[in-house]
Amino acid sequence: MTWSRLHVLLLSLVLAVPIGTPAVAHATPQDLMGFGGRSPGMGMTGTSYADNFEAAYNNPAGLGRNGRMELMLGATGGIFRLKLDGNDYPLDASQGMTIGFQLPLPFGGPLEDVLTLGAGFFTPFNTILRNDVRFAETPQWTVIDRAQVVALQIGMGIGLERWVPGLRLGIGISGLAQNSGTLDVLLDETNQFVSLTEVQLLADFAPIAGIQYYRDNFSLGITYRSELVSAINLDIEVSNLPISLPLLSIDAYAHYDPHNLSVEGSWKPTPEILLALNLTWRRWSAYPGPAGSTTADSNFPPAMNFRDTVSPRVGIEYTSRRERLALSARGGFLFEPTPAPRASLQPVRDSNRDPLLDMNGNVVLQPQRRLDNNRFIATAGFGLEWQTANEPLFRLDFFGQAQMLQARTHRVPAPGATDNMRTSGYVLVFGGVGGLSW
Repeated sequence: MTWSRLHVLLLSLVLAVPIGTPAVAHATPQDLMGFGGRSPGMGMTGTSYADNFEAAYNNPAGLGRNGRMELMLGATGGIFRLKLDGNDYPLDASQGMTIGFQLPLPFGGPLEDVLTLGAGFFTPFNTILRNDVRFAETPQWTVIDRAQVVALQIGMGIGLERWVPGLRLGIGISGLAQNSGTLDVLLDETNQFVSLTEVQLLADFAPIAGIQYYRDNFSLGITYRSELVSAINLDIEVSNLPISLPLLSIDAYAHYDPHNLSVEGSWKPTPEILLALNLTWRRWSAYPGPAGSTTADSNFPPAMNFRDTVSPRVGIEYTSRRERLALSARGGFLFEPTPAPRASLQPVRDSNRDPLLDMNGNVVLQPQRRLDNNRFIATAGFGLEWQTANEPLFRLDFFGQAQMLQARTHRVPAPGATDNMRTSGYVLVFGGVGGLSW
C-alpha cells in the first residue's frame, strides 16, 4: 500500500471524527408542536380533559373517557423563520402525517368498560430519522431545530369510575426511531479499500403515566413522561493496515425530550365553555449534552449547562350545539422558557470531563454557540362534529400556532463577526385531523 493511499485513508477518518462530536438536542414533534388536532389549538393543554386518541400523549388516563371507538388521520407542518444577526438562518420545514385510534376493549365481568387502548403516530413525509451533527462552535438552535423523526405513543386507559366516581388511570409508552451499527474499513486481497456497513433501525421507548379525576364541571389531570432519546450509535473499526488505529465511536443524540411533569385543572363554567390551566415542568438539567467521546482519549466539548424549565399554559374552548352538529372555537397561550444559557466561551473538557488545560496551566476556552430563545406561543383552533344518520360521528379538528422567539443577545460573536450574536424569529405551525368515531 502506498503512503498516498494511507494519507487518504487517515484524512477520511479525521473527517469522520466530527460525526462523533456533539449533536443538537432536537426536540421531538409532539414536544415542539403538540399532538393531535384539539389540544394544540388550546395552548397545548389537554392533561385534564383529553378523552380521545390525543390522550395517548397528553394523558393516557383519558383514553376511553368518551366511551367511543375512533380512527383519525391528519397532517401537521411547521415553518421556521429564524434570524441570526438580522440574517435568515435556514431550517427545513417539518411536515408529517398523524394517525390515531382509540379502541375500548370488549371484556366482560369486572373489566367491562374499564380498559381502552389508544395510539398515535407522527410520520414525517420524507424521512424516518434525520440528524445534523455540528461542532459546538457552529451556530445551531438546540431545542427547536427540526422535528423530523418518526414518533409514536401507545397507551392504555383504565376507568375506575365504577369503584371511585370520576377516577381514571393510564399508562403508556412513547417511542422514537434510532439507529446503531458498525462500519468496518479494511484492505482486500488487491490492496483496495473496502468498507462494510451494517446499520439497524431500532426504537427507544419511554414510559408515560397519568391520572384524571373529574366531578361535575371540574377536572384534574397529572401526567409524567420519562426521558425520551433518539440515539445514533456507530462503531468504526479499521483493520489490516501497517499502522494501528483506535476504534472510533459515533455516539450522538438526534432527538431528545427531558423528563417532564404536567399538572392541569380544567373547569366548565357553562356547558358551552371549557377553561384549562396547565403547568409543565421539564428536567432539562439532566440532559447530558454530547454523547460519548469518539475515542477513549478524546476531549469532550463544553458542558451544556441547561437548566430546568416550567411552562405555564392556558386554553379555552367554546362549543355550540345544534341538533346533530357541534362547532367549537378554541384558543390558547403558553410561555416556553429556554433551558439554554447564552452562547459564550466555555471550557473544553478532557477525557475525564474535567476542564482541559494548556501547556501553561490555563483553561482552554472554546465558543459554544448553541442557540435558543424564550418562546411566546399563541394558538387557535376549530372543531366540527357531525352525527351522521347511520351512527358514526364525523369529526374535524384544525389548529394553528404562532411561536414568537424573544430577541436575545449572546456573549460571543458569530464566526467571522465582531459583535455578539443576536437571535430572534418565529415559527408557524398548522395542522388538523379528521375521522370517524362510534
